[in-house]
Amino acid sequence: MRWRGVAAALGIVAMLGLGAPGAAGATTADPVRIGTASSPVVDAATQCTPGQRILTPGASYLVRRLGLQEAWLLSRGRGVTVAVVDSGVEAGNVHLTDALVPGHTTFGDGSARPDDDLFGHGTAIAGLIAARQVEGSGVVGIAPEARIMPVRAFESAPEDGQSSRDLEGPSATSVAAGIRWAAEHGAQIINVSLSDSQSVDQYRSAVAYARAQGSLVVASAGNRKTADANLPDPAHFYPGELDGALAVAGVLRDGAWDPDSSFSGAHVDIAAPGQSMPSAYISGGDCVFNGDSASSSYATAVVSGAAALVAARFPDETPDEWAFRLTQSAMRVSPAHRSDTVGWGEVRPLEALALIDDGTLPGPASPAHPAPAPAPPENRTIDVRPAADPLDPARAIVGWTLGAGATASVIMLLLARGRARRRLG
Repeated sequence: MRWRGVAAALGIVAMLGLGAPGAAGATTADPVRIGTASSPVVDAATQCTPGQRILTPGASYLVRRLGLQEAWLLSRGRGVTVAVVDSGVEAGNVHLTDALVPGHTTFGDGSARPDDDLFGHGTAIAGLIAARQVEGSGVVGIAPEARIMPVRAFESAPEDGQSSRDLEGPSATSVAAGIRWAAEHGAQIINVSLSDSQSVDQYRSAVAYARAQGSLVVASAGNRKTADANLPDPAHFYPGELDGALAVAGVLRDGAWDPDSSFSGAHVDIAAPGQSMPSAYISGGDCVFNGDSASSSYATAVVSGAAALVAARFPDETPDEWAFRLTQSAMRVSPAHRSDTVGWGEVRPLEALALIDDGTLPGPASPAHPAPAPAPPENRTIDVRPAADPLDPARAIVGWTLGAGATASVIMLLLARGRARRRLG
């Protein structure tokens, strides 16, 4: 298995002191390959350490960029459960203590706690989706009243002599099982911040099952910086590219697509910011992740949060309709066209919440208003008769007049000749 979306996974830019999120001066350690050759690659910064609880003041740039203050007037995600199929979620984080619902572990014997995250990736994803704002911190989730269901698909408990980063990565079996379990237990949105180039049957079955249960799977479109160098061309990105799932690409903080960070292709559905992402950390406080690239893992979390806002406002719609709202309302250059870099564009939660679908909007096809069947060709009858001359009536009148005059003249001439003969006779 070649995992690409565990998001440059902890490519972290730490926020120290009182600076704004994404402040200069933070550094990252060299990438460390964790576990076996099939495991994700993780960049881990020494500044964000599990034992150091730091809160970062200053509003997250995501609030302004995505128009969240206005979107929150319409929805804050209340009543929606978002499953995070990942490395677990740290229940002790100050932003998440009252956000979690019971979860599950899908690897091993299932005894590892899903609300215990020694790796940090799942906690960061959960924070981006639904972090509660707390005093002294600018970190807040896209859907700050949604619930988080931790579904742990990573083995992240350290063994003797190993660090917490020496873990066994997820398998297609553990991830697919996590998707199914989340759908069975009421998650409307299922976040899968990773992608795999193999095991399509397992993923297809799991996504189809989730869709049938009323769940939308939101998944990574893949990161170049964590990709296997021997990926086939074209590569596959499961589960994101499958029907019933949204594949999310990451863009930089300013909205630009970075070819050094992200994959492009027909599988990309939508994009979201994935750089300098302020979120929850396993220290119990905050951290700012991926300061130097755009991670599709974190972008996927942003779209999952936006999906939670939509699902809360439109609970009677289907997962396909939620996905349509997100893609149709995304910011793009041409409303009628997608691109292989950002799909239908960068997510815009407010516009998704305000969208009115009457079946006439340019762009992705509406699941509620199927495109009309093409009309059969019109049968045309061609009249080969010459067109009537509009002067014909006038000519007829003139003709009759001249004819009548000529007739009268002949009659008068004959009468005159008759009278002349009588006089001569």
